This record gives sequence, structure tokens and C-alpha cells, in this order.
Amino acid sequence: MALRLVGLLISVVLVGLLATTMRGQLAGKDDSGPATPENLLRTAGMVVEHTHELTGTYAGVAVDSGSGLRLVSADANGYCLELTWVNRQVYHLRGPGGQAVEGAC
Repeated sequence: MALRLVGLLISVVLVGLLATTMRGQLAGKDDSGPATPENLLRTAGMVVEHTHELTGTYAGVAVDSGSGLRLVSADANGYCLELTWVNRQVYHLRGPGGQAVEGAC
């Protein structure tokens, strides 16, 4: 039950972050600010890391796939987050400790 609540909270936070970012991108703002795919993946990675601290595993972290962000793989040792950006470019972050880079998981 607690894991589902944490997963729901994470999903809501990520959807809010992505919705705010997408609105700026669609309005034509430049990519040099904090709303970049790399920054969004780093932020989502921090949320996944925090969930890992609470639960002891990366598996089972809920991510709302309707936001363009999805958890492609997760187990006790690591995870891979993937983000499809507004121009349909795909970025990913392998964690823990990875860097956000262009391309699929």
C-alpha cells in the first residue's frame, strides 16, 4: 500500500514537471534553461533514487507513461529512464549515477 502511494506521488510530480516544461517548449522558448531533457531526466532520476532509499529496490517505481517519460527497466541494482521530447527525440538515463544522453535505453 505504501509503495503504491509513493508511486502515485512520484507520478503526479513528474507529470507536473513535464507539463510545465512542454508548455515552454511548445511556446518556442530556447533550450538553455532548466527545462531541458537532460535536466528532466536528472530530476526524475533523483525521485527514483529517493524511492529506492525508501523501498530498497528500483523495481515497481510508478511513472506516468503519458507524460513522455517511462521507466524502461528496473531491478534491485539499477534502472533506465527514457524521455521522448517534444521534437520526438529520445533521451535516456541509466542509474544510479548515470548521465542523461540522447538515444533509447
